[in-house]
Amino acid sequence: MSESPEPELERERGIEGLHTGKERAIDGLLKTKLSLEHKLGLGHKPNVVPPGEARIDDELRTVEIGWHPVAGMAGNWFAEKSGLGKMITDHIGGYPDPTQHWAVLVGDYVHELWMDEDLDVIYINEVLNREEWHTFEVGKTRFTDEALRQAGEMVIHNMREKRKEYNVISNNCQNYAVAMLDAIQIGAHVEFATSFAVYQAATGNGTIKELFADKHPEEQKIEPERPGIHRTDTVQNAQQVMEEHTTKIDNHKQLFG
Repeated sequence: MSESPEPELERERGIEGLHTGKERAIDGLLKTKLSLEHKLGLGHKPNVVPPGEARIDDELRTVEIGWHPVAGMAGNWFAEKSGLGKMITDHIGGYPDPTQHWAVLVGDYVHELWMDEDLDVIYINEVLNREEWHTFEVGKTRFTDEALRQAGEMVIHNMREKRKEYNVISNNCQNYAVAMLDAIQIGAHVEFATSFAVYQAATGNGTIKELFADKHPEEQKIEPERPGIHRTDTVQNAQQVMEEHTTKIDNHKQLFG
């Protein structure tokens, strides 16, 4: 008598079921990942700064930095993806909480470092909703909104040239905010013009007018003892604010409670 084919069919069905189950599990994980990325808002966003002249010699405007939490499960997922979980496991403390997001605020717009789906740093902007941000005034700028947008793109380009991946210690939103403030602050015209010219040559981007025309030489910090608004005020103010108002993660705290 020939052996019944039923055991072989059952074995094949079992293997097929395992493959189907694995595919479903992978599909489920991918859908969860995409859902979390969507909640966190990873990826490029449309530019909201309206068309206008890109100038760095406009009227003085207030510069603020601000922060808001990256909340919920998406924030926890980001903390794990950015390496924070391993950092805590390895008992390394004293670093900024990556679920606390910092940005530069001028006028009606927010200029910020964000991440694409691979967690590489990118520049985005958004309309300022003050109810969502804890804000702190740190200085002044003469940049128009379009010039600020182009400066933000330049800063991210320079950061990506050194390291494109987000890093909780050395390539984060605070690093971006400091570099952005250093670029747009009062008293740094020559340095910005030189850096922006290099950026233009490398990328072909940028339309800032009269880049090297210094219409406010009295604001340039040539002599430290001179009175006036100087570049170090803005950057130092911002660094002090972020130091005082950023939660530090260490191995003595329960992060994911």
